[in-house]
Amino acid sequence: MRIYLIGMPGSGKTTVGKLLAEKLNYQFIDLDAYIEEKTYTFIDVLISQYGEGTFRAVETECLEEITTDNVVISTGGGIVTVKANKALMKGLKVYLDTPLETIKKRLENSYQRPLLLKETLESLYDKRFLKYQDFADMIISNNETVNKTVSDIINSAKGLKVK
Repeated sequence: MRIYLIGMPGSGKTTVGKLLAEKLNYQFIDLDAYIEEKTYTFIDVLISQYGEGTFRAVETECLEEITTDNVVISTGGGIVTVKANKALMKGLKVYLDTPLETIKKRLENSYQRPLLLKETLESLYDKRFLKYQDFADMIISNNETVNKTVSDIINSAKGLKVK
């Protein structure tokens, strides 16, 4: 099974994904890191030099290349902006629903996300919220501990075997 984690930048997709993969004895793939390895370019450079459209095309191409099973994939926050990506995500799509105030606190000590240089977190959320809902097979709150979020995913998904 493939498990795709979707949600806003700073919603905890990578942190949750690593622990979830460990608990399930699955491989973990951070899609943004995969894109950087494939293109030999940091995401922010890719977007600033070639534009968001080019980045989204590369993101879709990389998403399509992942055919491994027993994997947890942490996607970029904007994966839902390309409707065709939903069909490529063959597996369980989990939306990590995280309050904006929590995300703001997390992003204070994080690197500056490229798209947040152009618009606010609130406007990104407004544009993407319904898209996350549309993509998601499951909505899990990520407002408590990472362990609680991972447990909620495992308990809500039928057929997941914990190691």
